Amino acid sequence: MIETNALTPLGHQILEHWNRYRPAMVRKLTQQNQLQQAIYAAQELTGNLLYDLTVVQKMDYQPAWEIATREWAFLPDEEDQPQLSFDPASLDPYPPLPATSA
Repeated sequence: MIETNALTPLGHQILEHWNRYRPAMVRKLTQQNQLQQAIYAAQELTGNLLYDLTVVQKMDYQPAWEIATREWAFLPDEEDQPQLSFDPASLDPYPPLPATSA
């Protein structure tokens, strides 16, 4: 199902959370052969945001963790929020770098 060597402990937590709270989304992503890619992207985006909030913006870890994991990792229950504001299959773990002036 998922190549577990590409997942960090956070990736495993995301997979467990999605299986529990968004099973229809997991089934759809699995049918489209995009589950691993979506989990990996969510793990990387969450880690990058957590780094930015704690290291760059100097936010305390716990509130930064709550913000970062709520964004892509620990999504709301399908019963509470059937539609997400984004398509997990379209997450890009490598967003383009900001342009710099020469």
